[in-house]
Amino acid sequence: MRQLKGSAFALLLLCAGSGLALTGQVQAFPGQIELTVIKVPGSPDFEVVEEHGAGPRQIWCAAAEHARDVARLPTAQRLYIARGLGVSDLAGGRKTVRFSPGPVAAEGPRQDGPYTITLRDVGASLSIGHALSYCDDRIEDLFDRF
Repeated sequence: MRQLKGSAFALLLLCAGSGLALTGQVQAFPGQIELTVIKVPGSPDFEVVEEHGAGPRQIWCAAAEHARDVARLPTAQRLYIARGLGVSDLAGGRKTVRFSPGPVAAEGPRQDGPYTITLRDVGASLSIGHALSYCDDRIEDLFDRF
């Protein structure tokens, strides 16, 4: 395992030393991507559009930032998945996750483990504060792994 970590670090140094731009890689980290959020008409719900290679951490981060900064919700409040990742009419057929600031009925038992961040399980929730913690991951975290 130590050899793999050293090899990855050497590759990073080689890329940096050769002048290769790392901006595309930096954009893959939460807090570095700006995702589109669409308000659901007539509802407190909103959708986060999956784009720029964003994964669950980035999507939850965007939802939490919207809830805190736009909807002005307290960080102790929970966000719930109202509709799992899927094609949205609001986003012109692009994939979104719909979030709600109020509880929604779960569609069935969760399929993932306790440490999995889901985008599919209706009724799954995180506090806004917890979801905001996904925004704190920066490029420095990459170096903590070596």
